[in-house]
Amino acid sequence: MFLSRLPRPRASRWFRRIRQRRLSSTTTVQSDRETIFEGLTMDEPTISPRWLYDTRGSDLFEEITKTEEYYLTRKEIELLENHADAIAPFRDEADNPDPSLRRIVVELGAGSGRKTTLLLNAIKKISGEEPVTYTPVDVSESALLENAKKYNLSEHGFVVKPKVAMYQDCLPELGMLPGRKTFLFLGSSLGNYSNQETVQLLSLVRSSMGLRDRFLVGVDTPHGSHKSVGVIEAAYNDKEGITAEFTLNSLSHVNRIAGLDFDTDKFRHVATYDEDQKAILTYVESLEDQIVKTDDGKSVLKLQKEDRIFMEQSRKFSSEMMRELGAQSGLMATRTWTTDDGCHLIVEFCRDSLSELGQVSDWIFDGLAKHTLGGKGLLEQPISLRHPFLFYKGHIPSFLHAKTVEDRPIPGFDEARARELSVIFERGMDPEVGTGEVSHRHSKVPPQWPSEEETQAYETAVRQAAKDLIRNETGYDRRALIGIEHECMHQETLLYMAANAPQLSQTAPKRPPPPHPRPMRSPLTKRGGVLKGGVVEVKGAQGVVLGATERVVAETGFAWDNEIPSMTADVATFGASKLPVTNEEFLKFVEDGGYSDPKLWGKNWGMVEGSKTTYPVNWIPDAKGGYSVRTLLDGPQEMSVALNWPAVVTLAEAQAYCNWLGGGARVMSEAEYHLIFHHEQQHAETDVDAFLRAAHTGNNNWEYSGVVPVGSMGDATETLGISDLAGNGWEWTSTPFLPFPGFEAMPEYDEYSKDFFGDKHFVMKGGSPFTDRQLTRLSLRNW
Repeated sequence: MFLSRLPRPRASRWFRRIRQRRLSSTTTVQSDRETIFEGLTMDEPTISPRWLYDTRGSDLFEEITKTEEYYLTRKEIELLENHADAIAPFRDEADNPDPSLRRIVVELGAGSGRKTTLLLNAIKKISGEEPVTYTPVDVSESALLENAKKYNLSEHGFVVKPKVAMYQDCLPELGMLPGRKTFLFLGSSLGNYSNQETVQLLSLVRSSMGLRDRFLVGVDTPHGSHKSVGVIEAAYNDKEGITAEFTLNSLSHVNRIAGLDFDTDKFRHVATYDEDQKAILTYVESLEDQIVKTDDGKSVLKLQKEDRIFMEQSRKFSSEMMRELGAQSGLMATRTWTTDDGCHLIVEFCRDSLSELGQVSDWIFDGLAKHTLGGKGLLEQPISLRHPFLFYKGHIPSFLHAKTVEDRPIPGFDEARARELSVIFERGMDPEVGTGEVSHRHSKVPPQWPSEEETQAYETAVRQAAKDLIRNETGYDRRALIGIEHECMHQETLLYMAANAPQLSQTAPKRPPPPHPRPMRSPLTKRGGVLKGGVVEVKGAQGVVLGATERVVAETGFAWDNEIPSMTADVATFGASKLPVTNEEFLKFVEDGGYSDPKLWGKNWGMVEGSKTTYPVNWIPDAKGGYSVRTLLDGPQEMSVALNWPAVVTLAEAQAYCNWLGGGARVMSEAEYHLIFHHEQQHAETDVDAFLRAAHTGNNNWEYSGVVPVGSMGDATETLGISDLAGNGWEWTSTPFLPFPGFEAMPEYDEYSKDFFGDKHFVMKGGSPFTDRQLTRLSLRNW
C-alpha cells in the first residue's frame, strides 16, 4: 500500500518541415516525395541538403575533405590534435578527472571519422578501466554501420551503441542515460541551420542535458584578418570540380527518390560567400530554359536560363555569435578552443540552470504570490506558520550567496549591506505540524522587511555573480549544485503551499515562461490511468542499497549529507499495491467517518481532534456534502474530475486510511521502496538506472501542473508493474528520518539534516510534478 502527496539568415526550410512532421527513420517513400515536391514548388525552389548524401554523395564528400582548398576538416583535426586532452575532462574536474565516472558521448550524426576518434581517445585516456559509451545518432543505418566498422572502437575500450533516429525522436531518451554525457556536433554542420533553427536545435539538446552534461559544437569562423573571402569560397569551389559533382549528384538522388528527370548536364554548381550573412550559399543554376517533370510526364518545375535552386547554406560563426545563440537557447558557453590561426572554433555549452530557475522563481513570486494570493503582495504568508513570501524571495539568493558565491562581491551592493541582507534572509521557519513549535535556529523577523525592489536587485545580482563563477571558473561543482538544488526544493515547496493556500484565487495565472524545458501542461488534459490495480508480491532480498553510492555521488556531483554514506539492508517479502490510493478510494474512508474514529488514528488523534480536520487539505467541501479538489492553475475541480487522481494526504491520514482498510495494510518503509528497484536490475545496469527509466516517463520535472490520473504516465516498473514511483506525488514511507551509519553533517550546511532527525519527520521518496530533474534520483530523501 502506498499513498502519494505533492509536498536575417536564410532559413533551411527543409529542416523545419521535417521537424514539424516528426518523421522517424522509417520515413516512407511517399513522405520523401512530398518533401521534395514541396521544396521545388516554393517561391525560391529548394532541395534539402539531406539529398546530398546517398552512397555516391558520401564518397564524394570524403574526397572533398582531402582537396587542397577544403580547409575545414584539416583545421578541425588540427584543433583536436592540439586540444583534445584539454577538452576531454569536464570543467569542474579541473586536473583531477574521476576514473570511476561513467562517460557517455552522444554524437549528432554518423560520426566524424578521425576527428571524433581524437576526442574519444582523449576521453578514454582519463576513464581508467571504465569503458566509454559512444552513441552516434543518424537517420542512416548504413552510415552508422559503416563508421562503426571503419573505426572499430569496440575493440579499444568503447561500448558503441548507435541509434537510428531523428534527433528529436531520441534525444530525450538518451538524455536519461546514467553517467555524465558529452553531446557532440562536429564538422561545422551547424552552418546548415538558420538562426531560428540553430536555437531550436540547441534548445532540443539543452532539454535533454542533465545539469552536469555538456554540448561540444565545432564551427567554421567567418572571414576576417585571419581568413579571406577568397579562401572560404575556394573551399566550396575546388579546382578539381569534386564539390560541383557532389552538389549535382543530389539531383540524381532526387530523381530516384521522387521519380523526376533532372538532367545534371543542364545545371552548374554555384557557391558564393555572402559577407553580411557570413555564409556560403550553394545553388544549382540552370544552363538553359527547361521543365523538370515526373516519370509520368507531369510538370513540376519550370526554369529559365540562370534560374537557381537553393541547395545549402554553410554559415560561419564567431565565438560572440555562438555565445548569443547559446543564451537564446538556455545554454551558456563555458569554454572555447580555436586553432592558432583562428580558422576553426569548438565551443563548450552547459545548461544555464540559474537563468532557468530564476525565470521560474520570478513567475512563482510575481505570477502566483504577488497577483494571486491576496492584497498584501509578497508580504502575504503562504501559510500562517511561515514567513511571508518576500522572505523566500530573498532566502533563495541569500543561500546562493553564502554557499556558492561565498566572499565574492555582489555587484551593486556594498559589502555591509549585502551581508545584512544575507542574514535577514538566512533561514526560514519549519514549524512542527499540529503544535506550531519551532525548535531550530531561524532568521529573526526584522522590524521592517527590505523592499521588494531591493530584494529583487539582490536576487538578480547574486544570481549573476553565481553564473559568472560557474561559467568562468568552477563549472557545476559542489558549491554550485548545493545552491541550485536548494532553489529547486524551495520552488517545489512554494508551489505546494500555493496550491493548498485557502486564499488561492480561482483565476489561473500565466504558466511558467520558456525556456523551462518542460511544458507544464494542465492535468485536465491527461486521460487514462487506473488500468490494472491490485497487489503484487515483492520478494525479499539481501544487500538492498539505500542512499547514494560513491559512483552516484561522482556522477551527480552532489548528495545531501543524509543520503551518504550508502548502506545495505536485508528486506523481507511484502505486498505492494500497483497504484497509489486515489481520491475515489480515500473518499470512501471520509464518507465512512474515518476522521471521527479515534481507533484509526492512534497517537495522532489529538491533532485531528484539535484541528477539527475531516478531509484532506486540498479538498474543498461544498453545500451539498460533496467535495472539489484544489489545483494550482486550473482552479478547484469537482471530485468527479479528480476521482482517479492520487490522494494527497499527510502521513497520519495515510496511516489512518490503512487502519480503516484493514487486512494488514500499511505504508511501505524506505527499504521496501528501494527493494522494488532492486528487483528492476534485470532490466537495467543498476537500481539507480532503473529508477531513472521510470523517472523519464513519470510525472515530474514540470511535465504537468499537478497530479494526473494514477497509472497514466506509462512509468510502471518492468518487473513488478508498479506505477507512479518516480513522480505524480511524493511517496510516504513509515521510516523515521534518521541518519545512515557513518553520517557526517556537511560542512557547508551542518544544520540541514541533523536539526530534523528523529521520530517527528518521516522519509518520502520519488517526486512530485514539480520535482526538478536534478532532484529526481533514487537516493534523495525528502521528509
